[in-house]
Amino acid sequence: MNKPMASMDLEDQLRQLVNIGIALSDEQNLADLLDCILYESRRFTNATAGTLYLSDGEMLHFEVVQNDALDTADSTVRNHLDASGFAPLPINDNSIAGYVAGRGTVLNIRNAYNISEDAPYNLNLSYDQETGFRTQSLLLVPMRHLDGRVLGVIQLINARNQDGETVAFAEDIAELLLALASQAAVAVRNAHLRRDLEQAQLETIMRLGVAAEYRDKETGNHLNRMSRYSREIAKEMGLDEQVCEHIFYASPLHDVGKLGTPDAILLKPGKLTADEYEIMKQHTTIGARILSGSSSPLLRLAERIAISHHEKWNGSGYPAGLKGEEIPLVGRIVAAADVFDALASKRVYKAAFSIEKVLEIMHNDTGSHFDPQVIEALDRCLPRLLDIKARFTEDDGEPL
Repeated sequence: MNKPMASMDLEDQLRQLVNIGIALSDEQNLADLLDCILYESRRFTNATAGTLYLSDGEMLHFEVVQNDALDTADSTVRNHLDASGFAPLPINDNSIAGYVAGRGTVLNIRNAYNISEDAPYNLNLSYDQETGFRTQSLLLVPMRHLDGRVLGVIQLINARNQDGETVAFAEDIAELLLALASQAAVAVRNAHLRRDLEQAQLETIMRLGVAAEYRDKETGNHLNRMSRYSREIAKEMGLDEQVCEHIFYASPLHDVGKLGTPDAILLKPGKLTADEYEIMKQHTTIGARILSGSSSPLLRLAERIAISHHEKWNGSGYPAGLKGEEIPLVGRIVAAADVFDALASKRVYKAAFSIEKVLEIMHNDTGSHFDPQVIEALDRCLPRLLDIKARFTEDDGEPL
């Protein structure tokens, strides 16, 4: 006969719940948060496997799977995950997860293969049939927000006792897991709010960048291309993934200072006089002033790009005449991406240069205008840049 799952002292369990709540509140990324919720739920209940669903209207969407007994990279398991086994589920009694989401109740099943025909829910065991895994005990809890809404469902599979034997989930553990799920629901809700705020901020940034480009009569797809060029060059230089994404979102604001440049200069069809050129150069400092003082890391990065993307490696650029590594790396990257696109694209005053000619010009200016390491990275990722160029031509698509 299986031994019952060893129970922790209640004080230890409550302490663990508090620590889990702190860990969840510290996680900013939604995908990582969901993975953490399922992992901590499994650790708290000593479950072999689990899945996590989030609700969206009348449906539950599968988000995370974890299984200590199976290699989720195995082709059989992966094929099952990609097929119907984890398709969206209606929130109704046709599935156990849908039942829990719809009723807002805890479901503790001792034996998955011995469920009464009178049970008000259905249990799909195709996962077992496809992978060879044997489901025995199940514990499902709703992730209920403070206002009563069910944001998702945590499904845990096969509790283990201290000897590693599969046993049923204890009733007291089920009640404590419900408390953990409530903490998780608050963390998920906060993550959604952060994501929505970030998306609104990113859209505002993009639209401000587009406004500057339109005023300069630039093609909208210039921003599409150069921001992606900047990201690819940054990746090739080994920068952190999040930094690369921030460069992608911040780089469209490189010329936002042109919003403060007089039309007579910005839109002049001919060559600028020396005095006019001095006024034009002020778009770097104007842009930095527009973006200064923000608490947003993204806007602070955009400020550094705006002020530095016309500096040159040999110190002959503007506005500060910075030289070499005095120039922020993001400014050096965006400078190369911006010039690459300007040379490779058609403009009202010139035809597009061939890629061979673009590279020749940029290589000739390496060490004077451009950071040699940035150009080396550009060369290495050139196939990816050309793919971006092909996807965002001069005339197709909306700006960003």
